[in-house]
Amino acid sequence: MATLREIYDELDRIHGDITDYIEECDNGNLSSDLSGDVENPMESLLVALETIIDDKDAGIYDPREVYENPEDYD
Repeated sequence: MATLREIYDELDRIHGDITDYIEECDNGNLSSDLSGDVENPMESLLVALETIIDDKDAGIYDPREVYENPEDYD
């Protein structure tokens, strides 16, 4: 299974490819749609994933944390 960092790196590479495609695209409508529907959400995804990775590295998520009664935490 891939690590979060590996997933982040692959998504970042794909984001770069999308950005390059948008910059080189001759069709203004297509580049606008790609920018709004793909590139911008991808940027938000990368920021959120990077925040989770940073939190994990900082020890925010305790791997020993087990909830015996999940309904107690609703």
